[in-house]
Amino acid sequence: MKKIKILFTIPNFTTAGSGREMFNIIERLDKGVFDPYIAVGQEGGGLYQEIIDKGYTVIVQPFIAEQEKGIVNKLSKARAYAAPFKAYKFDIWQSFHWSSDYTEALTAYFAGAKYMYVKKSMNWDRLAWKVKSFLSKKVVVRNTTLLEKYFSGNLLKNKAVFITGAVDTARFTAAHDKTHRVKYNIPAHAFLISCIAQIVKVKDQLTLIRAVAGMDNVFVILAGAQRDELYLNEVRSLIQELGLENRVLLAGSVSAVNELLNASDCFVLPTTNIGKHEEGCPVALIEAMATATPCIASDVAGSRDLVKHEETGLLFTPGDAGALALAIKRYMGNNAFAKQMGDNARKRVYALHTLEIEANAFADVYKSMMLR
Repeated sequence: MKKIKILFTIPNFTTAGSGREMFNIIERLDKGVFDPYIAVGQEGGGLYQEIIDKGYTVIVQPFIAEQEKGIVNKLSKARAYAAPFKAYKFDIWQSFHWSSDYTEALTAYFAGAKYMYVKKSMNWDRLAWKVKSFLSKKVVVRNTTLLEKYFSGNLLKNKAVFITGAVDTARFTAAHDKTHRVKYNIPAHAFLISCIAQIVKVKDQLTLIRAVAGMDNVFVILAGAQRDELYLNEVRSLIQELGLENRVLLAGSVSAVNELLNASDCFVLPTTNIGKHEEGCPVALIEAMATATPCIASDVAGSRDLVKHEETGLLFTPGDAGALALAIKRYMGNNAFAKQMGDNARKRVYALHTLEIEANAFADVYKSMMLR
């Protein structure tokens, strides 16, 4: 039987955070059925070298013309980009590029491949998203809100496939080991909240800081890349204003995520919904759930798919520091309830969010595309 030849694309493996997610799927595909290739716009990065070392074919070649203006220029550039790919005779072109730019879909068309992409961003206002989706054979949608709100019309509903995010359950385990607190000078008896998210305005760490301001013996570790200097200064100012310098710690990016989660009493993801921002499918939240850490998340798209209120965690109204404070206190005041939420969350991950489940769902989509 002829293998299904798939090209997986991503701009790079240095700044594009979805690289590991993409490669997790590639590694779990049945190589007796699928023949995967990878294309990047530029080489480099630790994951790039890992992929090379494992023997996968990586094509370093531009395929997106985001800077081009006007449909004629985009068509011309896409046709030129397609030429080197055409010789490979790919059956499917699977994009993990989160941009709304549709020139990659044109490149895939001119290369003779069936194009599909993964829709994670909640943005839909740009015409480019609609054009990109129209040019696609399939669109993998990462949360139910996206599916119901933007892909329910007759034109797109048959193209959309809901596949939720996943986590490596071999890496994220429930150890409940508090020793990692020593690294951050957190007292063993303190209530520790971790928030693992980029320090950017849409993640709304400010609401979490305000929520814990009046609580004794509660510590917060804000772990994440600090990409917005203005917002970072705002966070620092609020910490200082509320006198929380010794209890709210800015840890920057952390590599020992599993250890931090297991040292925590609670995980909070306080994403805002201001400016129509919500979550796609927050991997950090799935990771926390996999470690059986009791979770609290704002009631936004993506997060509400994962956290079922009072079943697998707690939800609160976005931006409401008082409501978040009450949710934290529920865990602080009832250890049995907190443990139950953590255990239920972990069971949900194993039932719905393992890498094997995700890869099998993608594989089913690829097979279905070859029947048409």
